[in-house]
Order: sequence, then structure tokens, then C-alpha cells
Amino acid sequence: MKTYQNKLISSLVQEPELYYGLNSKYDKMISILGGSSNINQTINSDLDLITISRKGLPKSVVVTISYLLGISMEKMSDLIHVSHRTIQRKKPEDLLNSYSTEQILEIAEVISKGIEVFSSLDDFTKWLHQDIRHLNYQKPLDYLDTSFGTKMVLDILGRIAYGVYS
Repeated sequence: MKTYQNKLISSLVQEPELYYGLNSKYDKMISILGGSSNINQTINSDLDLITISRKGLPKSVVVTISYLLGISMEKMSDLIHVSHRTIQRKKPEDLLNSYSTEQILEIAEVISKGIEVFSSLDDFTKWLHQDIRHLNYQKPLDYLDTSFGTKMVLDILGRIAYGVYS
């Protein structure tokens, strides 16, 4: 694993207990995306996220996110609007386009907030796969394919965090 600004940021998949010790939202995001070895760029601000969006994230991040969410690669390809066949053809280090990268970064933000609210990845993913009244009895996961949908899910997570019935 590479050093990331004089510290190691491990993957949430590989070392979940270390994730809970991270304080920075950017460090948490790096962990969700597969660790500092996957990103190959420092993230200290939203400006760095814009740079990453323009450059693209590697396909290996898609595999990591689909594993964290407990979904198939077919469902993940639907969320980022890339055909499943295109994802299959890419090598792990091949970069995604800027739109797909931006969608992955938004999904990573939802995962981070969900873990914060539910205190565990397992509890969050169970919630993500349940029909929610506030979403007309649809799954929050089904809303992660658009920016507006991710904002709605983040809003619901914020309501849950503050004890508002959702």
C-alpha cells in the first residue's frame, strides 16, 4: 500500500476497523474507494475531487464499490451508466469517464454518510436494500444512479441521524 501524505489509508474492504478511526471526510472517501493505492492522487478538498472526476477513477474502484454495496456488477454498471460489457472489457487500471467517476464519488459520499449514521457498513447496506416509505416504498439503492437521487438519499440519512421520522 502506498503512503498517502505520510500516512497509510487502507481500504474499507480490507481493513474495516481502521475506517472508523479516520476523521477526515476525504480520508474516509479514499478508504471507501479502495485505499490510497487505488487513487494515486491526494484528496484534501473538493477541488481535488473535481480533478479526479476529470481524470477518471480506475475500474478497480467499481469492483470495490459493488462489493461494499452488496450488488452485482450489472447493477453497478446501471448506477454509473456504463454497459456491463464495457466494464467487463476494461482492465482494473483502465480509467472511467468523468461522468461515471463523478457518480462513483457521489455514491462513496453516500456510503460514508450511511456508515456514520448506522455505525456499521452491514446495517447501512441492509437499509439501502429495504423499501423506504419516504421514497414511495422503493429502495434507496435504486436512487443512486443520479445526482438528484444521491442528494435525496443523503437528505434521508441526515433526517435519520437527527431522529426525524423517515
